[in-house]
Amino acid sequence: MHQIDIKHLDLNLLTILKVLLDEKSVTKASEKLNLSQSATSHALKRLRKMLNDPLLERS
Repeated sequence: MHQIDIKHLDLNLLTILKVLLDEKSVTKASEKLNLSQSATSHALKRLRKMLNDPLLERS
């Protein structure tokens, strides 16, 4: 199992993840978070790497 060093966890990423899961769209999540799509996509990439999981793959 992949362990996460919680000392280095960016809590903003968890907020972004929650909004992404709620909105089911990077565009809609970006608007709700007042972030650019690029910033939201970058955060998603960081989450995927941190969790070693292909979160929210395109459908």
